[in-house]
Amino acid sequence: MHRFFFLLFFTSNVFYSEAIRCRSCYSYNGQACVNAPDCESDVCLYEQLNAANGITHVLRTCYTKGKAYMFDDGVTMSNLNQCVTRTTRQGQYYVSLCTSQDMCNNDCRTEQQPIQPTLPPVNPPVPLGSVTCYDCVSTDGTDCQTSTCQGAYCLYERRLTNNQMYLRKSCLVEPVIQLDDETTVTNVDICEVRNTVSSRYFVKICNDVNLCNNYCNPGQSPPLPQRQPLVRCYDCEASNSDCFTGSCEGNFCIFERQIRSGTSKTYFRKSCSSLPYAQYPDGSYTGVPNVCSTKVINDVEYNVKVCNTGNMCNSQCSLDSSAVTCTQCSATNSDDCSGGTCQGRYCTFVRSKSQLDPTKTTVKKSCATDSILSFPDNTPYTDANHCQYKMLGSVQTVLKACNTTFCNTACSDVPLPTPSPQNSAVKFLIIPAMLTVLVSMYY
Repeated sequence: MHRFFFLLFFTSNVFYSEAIRCRSCYSYNGQACVNAPDCESDVCLYEQLNAANGITHVLRTCYTKGKAYMFDDGVTMSNLNQCVTRTTRQGQYYVSLCTSQDMCNNDCRTEQQPIQPTLPPVNPPVPLGSVTCYDCVSTDGTDCQTSTCQGAYCLYERRLTNNQMYLRKSCLVEPVIQLDDETTVTNVDICEVRNTVSSRYFVKICNDVNLCNNYCNPGQSPPLPQRQPLVRCYDCEASNSDCFTGSCEGNFCIFERQIRSGTSKTYFRKSCSSLPYAQYPDGSYTGVPNVCSTKVINDVEYNVKVCNTGNMCNSQCSLDSSAVTCTQCSATNSDDCSGGTCQGRYCTFVRSKSQLDPTKTTVKKSCATDSILSFPDNTPYTDANHCQYKMLGSVQTVLKACNTTFCNTACSDVPLPTPSPQNSAVKFLIIPAMLTVLVSMYY
């Protein structure tokens, strides 16, 4: 997901009113955010960026007393109760720091003439791309799909050096990447294998479909995440009763229900999204699309479904009869982990462990729609409901996909095979016998 960050610095002699309630919510490209609780502060912030690539970001939150707002190009503003508009290389901003009333950051209205800060010279805008790419790094031999970015091209780079694998997925402005011997890769939409003096590379630069940098398999055409057709969704929100008013179009529909423990208070929100996941208030993400998932954060139970099975698929969120409950967690320097739960058709267990340094171990448990898993060298997992092991260099990877509740328990550790001491003893026993036979034949 494209992200933009807000750099702040202290300015003196600015007076703010006493604490007010502010709305706290982040929305990406029109999708409904999974609301965070309202907050109290001296100032409320409304920030909207209509990015150059057509994606809209809206942030509503509390702001810190005595700090000025800083745009991405370093220009600052401290105007109160005015909607300030500003264009940077990232896009068009609408920003308001307000103290007028509770929830004053619900919108940013420009009826008053905005006060434009003095603009420093800026470079010409860099054109942004139009494809969504995976944006993550892995150094433990596992695949990654943790976040996304927007770019002109997507990059998949897997490098094996001294039996250590480095994996990077990211966005590119230009279709070029330099290897460690200073040679370059410029071909587009092709998975290439390149060998240098010290490394072996699998590289793919692509922009044919969204998330095209998910895999790089030479000579194969694995299924790629395709651009989804638009679906029509319910677009509404209500308290203590379901809602079916309003509609919107997007790549995915979102259903969200919040139930506060110990009370009958319920909140519903339905909306559209361009991405196959939504974000919880604790920063985690929903899992498998088209599956109703449940998660408890503090004293609130969240029922969320991100779907694209058909128009108005976000009408309800009910557990799939074939779904199972799985452990959902991750850990480092450990053979096992424990934590939350998730719903899916399969539970998965993935562990990577170095035989040279067992403390460098990563483990992850989660949910999946199917039992399709693969090892770091892209060979498939084929032993459903059982643990399957593979050694790549000094790293042992174990995979398991199963379809019973909480079946993704830890797989037992399998050490490296060692030569049996009996083998050498047998050789010394056989050789004298053979010599005796040869001597008797000679005489």
